Amino acid sequence: MPHLLRSTTSLRPATRPAKSSPDSRPPARRRSPGIEPDTDLGPLRRQVTTIIDAILSDTKPEDAAVREKLRWHVANNPGQPEKALLSHLLSVSVEQPAG
Repeated sequence: MPHLLRSTTSLRPATRPAKSSPDSRPPARRRSPGIEPDTDLGPLRRQVTTIIDAILSDTKPEDAAVREKLRWHVANNPGQPEKALLSHLLSVSVEQPAG
């Protein structure tokens, strides 16, 4: 057992690189593999907005719950209609009974 207590070098904290060091940069943010950072999402957003508008303009009473859920997703994803529609579709697909 005396050999375990001899060295304390492994207990010393690691030194941090200087702020001017290239290693001091924060880690890069994760991005979706299929979307480049400079990709123009305008056409996708216009298409998704058209789909959302069509669903929300429907007046069928049996679809009122669906429209309300979609409104909730749109409100919780401001400026991101594609994310709102995807979240809505995922939540609806999970609620579908199996079989």
